[in-house]
Amino acid sequence: DRMGQIFGGMVMNEAIKDKEKEFEEGLTPNADADDVYYKDEEKEEDSEEDDDFKLDDDDGANVLEALKERRLREMKKEAKLMAENKSKGHGEYNEIGQDDFLTTVTKSKHAVVHFYHKDFERCKIVDMHLREIAKTHLEARFACLDAEKAPFFIGKLQIQVLPTIILFIDGVAVDRVVGFEELGGEDDFDTIHLTRRLVRSNVLKAKNKAEAGRIAIKKRADKSDSD
Repeated sequence: DRMGQIFGGMVMNEAIKDKEKEFEEGLTPNADADDVYYKDEEKEEDSEEDDDFKLDDDDGANVLEALKERRLREMKKEAKLMAENKSKGHGEYNEIGQDDFLTTVTKSKHAVVHFYHKDFERCKIVDMHLREIAKTHLEARFACLDAEKAPFFIGKLQIQVLPTIILFIDGVAVDRVVGFEELGGEDDFDTIHLTRRLVRSNVLKAKNKAEAGRIAIKKRADKSDSD
């Protein structure tokens, strides 16, 4: 009986070990399957992420293309406007007569007209600066008019001091620069000061920070005889 019990116990232990082995072997395929399942899920997630990245890349490319097309249209529009302005005399600084005055200030959206006297030195200084500004600011028409030969408009515009610069937008006088008081009061002011003044009147568009008045301009140092 004792031997039978021992033998029976051994059999049971072996049977338990076999069952445990079968159980473990049964788990292994399922675990592998789970791994495959999770790996497949990861692949799907990666694939979805890749699609998202592709979508973002496509959107970015579309935005860049749209920006390029818009900029190209703007450049074409600017080129066309520049060509039209040049045909109206923009880019130059010319003298006009009283009979040409109305056509000059109404034909262009922006116009700058200097009323001068041929014997006034300060009028010659203004001529020099406006001639330089006109070369780079084609958005406005620049001209000068002899005050002695334009008594009608001198009276209508109530011009009493020379030099006087009248600024026009769509044919309407919107502002004026009289003498040199706003330009420092000295004859040797820099062109940038007059440019800034015209920009503030909205007849010119600032091309840089200096013209926009966002950069301080150092006062010109006096030169000695030895210099």
